[in-house]
Amino acid sequence: MNITLTLQRGTILMNALTAVKPTPAPVAQQYPGFSFTPSAQSPRLLELTFSTETTTQFLQQVAQWPVQALEYKSFLRFQVGKILDDLCGNQLQPLLIKTLLDRAEGALLINGEGIDQVSQAEEMVKLATAVAHLIGRSNFDAMSGQYYARFVVKNVDNSDSYLRQPHRVMELHNDGTYVEEQTDYVLMMKIDEQNMQGGNSLLLHLDDWEHLDEFFRDPLARRRCAGPRRRAKTSARMFSTRCSTSIRWAAR
Repeated sequence: MNITLTLQRGTILMNALTAVKPTPAPVAQQYPGFSFTPSAQSPRLLELTFSTETTTQFLQQVAQWPVQALEYKSFLRFQVGKILDDLCGNQLQPLLIKTLLDRAEGALLINGEGIDQVSQAEEMVKLATAVAHLIGRSNFDAMSGQYYARFVVKNVDNSDSYLRQPHRVMELHNDGTYVEEQTDYVLMMKIDEQNMQGGNSLLLHLDDWEHLDEFFRDPLARRRCAGPRRRAKTSARMFSTRCSTSIRWAAR
């Protein structure tokens, strides 16, 4: 078994775009350069698909910058995001932020037509970077030393990371709890998969968790909890009334 993944975490841009107002349940819509539809799995989970024409034009316009350039020059990450948004009629960024901040939703499945081969790994990172930097700024990733992580999950691994040991059960958790920076969103993309069946991610919106009220009102929910020393020196509340994307959606 061998799976290659790329992951980005970050903080949502706090500006006029964050003034989100309640909206009716989403319906399938076609926008310039992409489509936007509710998923079959959950009305809270929305699917955003970039057309082949959009992905082709995007990759042509960012071809001058290798991924290494994006690693060294943070402003280029926002530039590739602007290029993608322009190709989508400048309707992509407001929709991304609105979806992530809307408590009734909060998660997206994003697909890029024409980018589905392992040989296009660099292109996948560029597209993921563009989407992430339309939402906000990525956190520093301690594993890779970059603004994103790219790693392989195998059936045999000596790492103590849950991400690298697929045979271990991953308990309900909020990503980004034990990192130095505030984490509002998590973006993960599968680059390659070999000799693998199943393994779909399980996501649970906290409003759908049957034990939410019980744990939220427990006195322990207001106590500070410290992460392991090897990961961070900071502490975090177990449950917070502040509702970021990473708090609303938990993986298990």
